[in-house]
Amino acid sequence: MEVPQIRPGKVTNLGPMPRVVAYFYNSAQGNAAIQLLTVLGIPNDRLGVTTPERIEGGQGMVLSIACPDGALIPKVEAICKSQGANFQIQRR
Repeated sequence: MEVPQIRPGKVTNLGPMPRVVAYFYNSAQGNAAIQLLTVLGIPNDRLGVTTPERIEGGQGMVLSIACPDGALIPKVEAICKSQGANFQIQRR
């Protein structure tokens, strides 16, 4: 089992956020999407990444992207689509 990473800083939004779950067939596209999402304002501490080593077949990447504001969902969708992802939205 891996040791969890602890990042410094105060987490201000503790409530549930809508999430976009995106599957990238190519992990390079997933890495590019991470960079674009960070510029958009998606907090890194709310970005879940499943790397190719943990996916059956050893290829691809899954991103679980928490959107602090529901208005960001269309922008997140557009970025993921432009990078070639299949995705779905989880609303709580």
